[in-house]
Amino acid sequence: MKLSSLFRRATSPTRLGLSEVSGESFPPPLPDETICLLGDLHGRLDCLEQFLLLRQRHFPSATLIVLGDMIDRGPDSAGVLARLQDATTGGAICLKGNHEEMLLAAIANPEDNLSTWLRHGGRQAAASFGIDEYVLEQLPAVEAAALLREQIGAATLDWLSGLPLNYRSGNVVAVHAGLDPAHPLACQAAKTMLWGHPSFAHQPRRDGLWVVYGHTIVERASKKPGKIALDTGAYATGKLSYALIDPALPEHERVMIGLINSLVKS
Repeated sequence: MKLSSLFRRATSPTRLGLSEVSGESFPPPLPDETICLLGDLHGRLDCLEQFLLLRQRHFPSATLIVLGDMIDRGPDSAGVLARLQDATTGGAICLKGNHEEMLLAAIANPEDNLSTWLRHGGRQAAASFGIDEYVLEQLPAVEAAALLREQIGAATLDWLSGLPLNYRSGNVVAVHAGLDPAHPLACQAAKTMLWGHPSFAHQPRRDGLWVVYGHTIVERASKKPGKIALDTGAYATGKLSYALIDPALPEHERVMIGLINSLVKS
């Protein structure tokens, strides 16, 4: 795959095959369709727009799956949500991350949850919806939640509430934070999928599922048996990672990991 000159600043995609992965034997990823999975955006509309242009030029028919944490920390959560809501009308799938869950909890039960959300990137998200970052802290919690609800809008909040926690295609599962390796997909707790599990990083699954996830920031997106990690901290680094998995390709070419490298850092 050749990238146009517009994306020379993006790292050239690399194809990773099982021969390049150490560890025990593991069945190759085999989704039911070509899928493209996108790491944590955290308000980086600039990175998202670069990625969507790249996708349109090179793999427009791949099903797009966004791994959650679309909001908070970065400069334009509002813009990211608007853009992705448009994309879902065209077949894209957005998963709920723990930051979407924190926002919803802050609005539903502000006295217990608003300050937590604000401390973890909510101030930046609120600013993108036109709310001064300190206004919410000065208002009573219930009034602050009402202001958030008004500025974000009922349609967007309903959309966020209805986002799925995982998406499965063949033996590939997309999820925000990870899975409990001791339990099948149907028995996973919502908290595990949103926040992770202590055994996820070191204990392999025994059912042959590949888990593609974000949540935990890594210096470089990576693939090892049964796991593909895609959160490269775009909100701070300007580096947004994605994985393209094409079941029609040979095993050694099936997974391509790519990187959008914005010149602007948050």
